[in-house]
Amino acid sequence: MAAAEEAAMAVLRSGQIASGPNVEAFRSELARTIGNPRVVTTSDMSMAIAIALRLAGVGSGDEVITSPFACLSTNAPIALSGARIRWADVDPATGALDVEDVRRLIGSATKAVVVYHLAGYPGFASELAALCGNAGIALIEDCNNALGATRDGRLVGTDGDNAIYSFYPNRQINGVEGGAIASRDPADAERATRLRRFGINPARFRSANGEIADDADVTEIGWSGSMSNLNATVALAQIAALPDRLAATRANARRLEKTFAALSGITPFAALPGADPVYWGLMVRTARRDYLLSQLKQAGVLASLLHQRNDRYSGMPAERRALTGVDEIERDVLAIPCGWWLGSADLDRIEEVVATALR
Repeated sequence: MAAAEEAAMAVLRSGQIASGPNVEAFRSELARTIGNPRVVTTSDMSMAIAIALRLAGVGSGDEVITSPFACLSTNAPIALSGARIRWADVDPATGALDVEDVRRLIGSATKAVVVYHLAGYPGFASELAALCGNAGIALIEDCNNALGATRDGRLVGTDGDNAIYSFYPNRQINGVEGGAIASRDPADAERATRLRRFGINPARFRSANGEIADDADVTEIGWSGSMSNLNATVALAQIAALPDRLAATRANARRLEKTFAALSGITPFAALPGADPVYWGLMVRTARRDYLLSQLKQAGVLASLLHQRNDRYSGMPAERRALTGVDEIERDVLAIPCGWWLGSADLDRIEEVVATALR
């Protein structure tokens, strides 16, 4: 992180904190990394989802299908859009959004489906894209933990109409904060560029002297949601390290998977056929989840339950329904650290604590 720290200090000293050249530099590098030139950076991932929902035409009286087993940063923008949420189930073995349950939920009011690639494990995006295409609705891919994950050799984020990325501190690239939306349609990217800054068209808003042009018009009001030059600078300083970080994380995860496979009472999540996760954490299921979690935390290992299911929150504009897959995951799921920053001794400690707790 030394490079990021030095770059951030340079920006702070320059005074170009809100805007500056590194916003475009980071946007360009991210576009190259994901193989899509139509990238628009935002202040955070929730802003990117809010914009994607607007691009899909989502508003009051519409419906959006999504999983409740996700972070509020994914589902809160749906609630704020004025739409009604329809909760879809997940496959308990993989955490992936259940395609057939989504199919059953699609109705005349449905405008979009949000598929969350849970903890960096690719979901059924191509299948959902085909389903949404036939139904004439939008697919939004939430790749906030999944930058660099692939399925059948293709990066996640390439199937949806728009894909969302996050640069929160615990992501593959840490921008302190920040997000991005990658669009399939160039018109969506152009519109997203305006919406992230109140709806302003940057090419026509100011006159030659730098003041707001007398004839400037804002035809669609947006948000204050641009990525700052400071956030972009911190993220830019790390993006070159992404391949090494992903390789180290995958190696750590596969070592732990191999170790846990020899233990009784713990089952790692299965990746979908052809999928190569990037493992925000190694997802496992165990009937002794609460005890194992307490033992890991006592040993200083920051394991996590990952999410509180969002259908528990009374503020969500949605009806509860039976979701047996989500019920199973909620009962016994655990995310175990496996990131690139962990060395062999750290993994030894994790394996020792898990083996002892399950014994």
